[in-house]
Amino acid sequence: MEAINFMDFGRKNRNCYTSEGFVLWEITGNESGIPVFLKGDGTNMIVHVLVLAGEIKMGREDRLYLLTKNCFANFIDCSSLVIQDISEDARAYVMLFTAPFITSLLKNTPPFPPSYVLKVKVWPVSVMFSGTIETLLKRVESMVEIFKDNTHHFQAEMLRCTLWMFMMDMANEHIRQEIERGEYAETGRKNVLFKQFIRLLLTHIHEEHSVGWYASQLCVTPQYLNRTVKSISQKTVYEHICTTLTGAVIEQLENTEHPVSQIAEDFHFPDLATMTKFFKRQTGKTPTKYRREHTLSL
Repeated sequence: MEAINFMDFGRKNRNCYTSEGFVLWEITGNESGIPVFLKGDGTNMIVHVLVLAGEIKMGREDRLYLLTKNCFANFIDCSSLVIQDISEDARAYVMLFTAPFITSLLKNTPPFPPSYVLKVKVWPVSVMFSGTIETLLKRVESMVEIFKDNTHHFQAEMLRCTLWMFMMDMANEHIRQEIERGEYAETGRKNVLFKQFIRLLLTHIHEEHSVGWYASQLCVTPQYLNRTVKSISQKTVYEHICTTLTGAVIEQLENTEHPVSQIAEDFHFPDLATMTKFFKRQTGKTPTKYRREHTLSL
């Protein structure tokens, strides 16, 4: 089965709505072209699936899950996604994001506690109460209405705000369940250190890109910081730095008219060539090509 870039899939599928780094796919049964094998747009994907009726069999290449009514799935850092089967009575929404898009969206106050990340890494599927499903559905339906209004001057900003509310509703449900089980407590050196690292990273990503600097600020060795961060997030410190830095550069490319050379200087790269090499390694595109494609898509 040939892999399809999920952004290309979204642009060609009449049941999809697309924005830069984000595809919203409305599944109503009788989908053509199934099974389908999706891959990231130069980066890993983050995928949210909300099933309202019917059945969908999907997952990573190495593990498929059967999603039924009131199931919610969250696949983090997927290099690929397989949608194996969709029942004729299925009704669902699938949201696919690039990692830089999510990093940019959640850069100021990530709502998810480390326990949530650990939970969905182990088992990405959960069954939610009907009230929670209704809340999430209202957010998604708002996104659809925003997508349909192509004349709105602030469409992209409204999408991001609605997505942010959707993420907070997800986090709120997770925290509520942990409180009910008596498990929610901000304890443990590792969880505290991880949260401190993330806050430090979001504050200093413009000027600091080395593992050693963040370790020194937290008064631990780079090795200990890396072990701690990876044990909680399954990503190394350097991978977090790269993802956050890429998202910050993308924000500048999309939302400012600064020359690429000025952006490289603002982010303390030694020169433009170094930033170009870094950005292309992360996204598969040069900064100039990324900006040109984004400008053309507006």
